Amino acid sequence: MSRRRLPELTHHGDRLPAQEERERVDMLDGRVGVEERACRGLLDGRLGASVFLVRSPGVVDGRGELVACTPEACSRWVRAAAEYVIVVNDVSAELEAAHRRAASVPWWRYVAAQRAFRDWKTIARRYEEVTREAAEAYEPVAREIGRALAEMVEIAAQERARQQDETRRHRSVLAARAFWGWSEVTEAGRRAVYVFRHDVPRDDAPEGAAPEESPHVDLRGLRRAIVDLDLPDVRWDGAALAETERELAGIGFGRWWRDLFHEDFRTFTAPPPARGSSSGRSSPSGGTATGGTGGFSGGFSCGGGF
Repeated sequence: MSRRRLPELTHHGDRLPAQEERERVDMLDGRVGVEERACRGLLDGRLGASVFLVRSPGVVDGRGELVACTPEACSRWVRAAAEYVIVVNDVSAELEAAHRRAASVPWWRYVAAQRAFRDWKTIARRYEEVTREAAEAYEPVAREIGRALAEMVEIAAQERARQQDETRRHRSVLAARAFWGWSEVTEAGRRAVYVFRHDVPRDDAPEGAAPEESPHVDLRGLRRAIVDLDLPDVRWDGAALAETERELAGIGFGRWWRDLFHEDFRTFTAPPPARGSSSGRSSPSGGTATGGTGGFSGGFSCGGGF
């Protein structure tokens, strides 16, 4: 038998992870870990039916998901996966062994080579039949788990949307709160506007500031007032920015200001490019570079309206 007649297997030793039928699977809040693994055919290399390995939460690797199920469904999923994995792994090992035997017979041992090749073809047909039947038997459970996964994805998407709506409402309410104030000051011969919050103790008010004389305005009113003053520098109180970022819970003050007004809160101009910009200093959270330092932010330019 010429070895050219013996097709190569697409891969070797690629076994599905074991899923023991009696494996203990603990549930957490009515959920188990589910990890999808695809079977790749040894003869054609194509991806076949997937098997969903069921594990205790925390055992699955980065590809796993938590899925809600009942204890009865969990047992049924584990049992079906165990049966599928055992059948596929066993027949794959049988096919690989037959392939090795057929490939090892010298071509000049014609009778032995022909017998080994016939055995190989028989087992190859058996491999295709067994893997197909195993996939068909497992398909109802695979569909059930697939629906559970899709439901989990939908629930997660709904929760993300709910959280985003809640975040937007919270930030809208925060922007509408009239606790901002400002005061004109002069420092080192330069005129500036000092911005603070009436409800937050000021930690770095410059000399000459008169916070008690400032009205209480919301964020849009604050911006309008700063633009109308048309002063060269803006000084943000560090404590005010820090408290605002704490209340924003997730983004920096600078990002919040850009989202609302499409400009940098330090210069009131369009923000610099996201990368490659070396102008200005920013805090890790993106928003309190000049607050609390005792200095002024330079290059202030009044923007347009809202």
